[in-house]
Amino acid sequence: MTGSTPGSEPTDPLARAVRHRDRGDTWTDEQFRAAREADLTERTRPVRTSVLAVLGCLVLAALLTSGKLVEIAERQEFGDARDRNLAWAEGVDRIANFLSLNRPYDAIQDLRDANNDRVEVVATTTTTTTTTAAPASTTTASASTSSTSTTTTTTVPVGREVDDAEPLRVYLTGDSQATYLGQAVTTEGDGRALQVTVDDRISTSLARPDYFDWPTRWASVMAADDPEVVVVFIGANDHQDMADAAGNRLVEGTDEWQREWKARLAAGLEVLTEDGRPVLWITQPPMRDGELDAGIDLINEMAAEVIDDRPSVAVVDIWELFGGADGYAERVTGPDGETITARVSDGVHVSRPAASWVADLIFAELDGRWSFVS
Repeated sequence: MTGSTPGSEPTDPLARAVRHRDRGDTWTDEQFRAAREADLTERTRPVRTSVLAVLGCLVLAALLTSGKLVEIAERQEFGDARDRNLAWAEGVDRIANFLSLNRPYDAIQDLRDANNDRVEVVATTTTTTTTTAAPASTTTASASTSSTSTTTTTTVPVGREVDDAEPLRVYLTGDSQATYLGQAVTTEGDGRALQVTVDDRISTSLARPDYFDWPTRWASVMAADDPEVVVVFIGANDHQDMADAAGNRLVEGTDEWQREWKARLAAGLEVLTEDGRPVLWITQPPMRDGELDAGIDLINEMAAEVIDDRPSVAVVDIWELFGGADGYAERVTGPDGETITARVSDGVHVSRPAASWVADLIFAELDGRWSFVS
């Protein structure tokens, strides 16, 4: 066994293990408790620091996105909860504005709003030539559960010849239901020269102009772009209370509420159909939630009443296509005989593949009004 020199650390492992150690004075209980508390304090300090850091990040995130917090609160349904959330969000937004922390979000919002005005042109080569417009149907049917037709139109004005040099200007607008439909109409023209502007805004409705005012938006677009035809797919968010011009709350489904909603739709259609511009109104499909389904059925019925005496507006009824009297169905057999997942998992939105079915109905309407030539 290898030894070691006095006063030096033993080189042999066994010698180091059995060497005498000076442990100092024996601790009292008080000394031990004090040392233990010091150790615990040192261990909890990083935890406290981490929690404070997380809370600080959350506060900073709230300040940086204060505008989004206000937007989320504004689009909630009327009630005490919305009032509380909106007051809190606006308070955070005032602080963020004072500290100029909401500037990045405002810049991103401006970019998003600019992107919402995007224009997508379908570049296609016409494979067939339509020389005459198809005859118009003169029957307007209700969009309720009793409806059995797929599309119903009023008078159909004969349009110009459309080619790649001068594509048909289409404005497709609505809530988030219009997103997939806009993609389908934009990309699946099948030889039709279309210039499609898609204007889709999530969580919007005619019921809540305080959150987003569609008639005002439509008036601006009509004046600036003068589209030749408008496609409207909106209504899924209208199943909620409203406030009238005086600020009085109108409970959803009441007579006062129905009169107000129909007046708002009529005002919007007046803007869209100025100078006889054709408008295609897409009905809402059945919904999975029973209460929402009843509300949507009422929306469809009221819309049919408003549209009935407007010759420039055609109803594209998709109620039967997505279940009709049989109710909501996630998987649906389409016109081509293929069964697909036709609804998004939320039980509200039409899926992207099923949106192509609706697009085909829109194309059929366009073919009856304009002559697409190569």
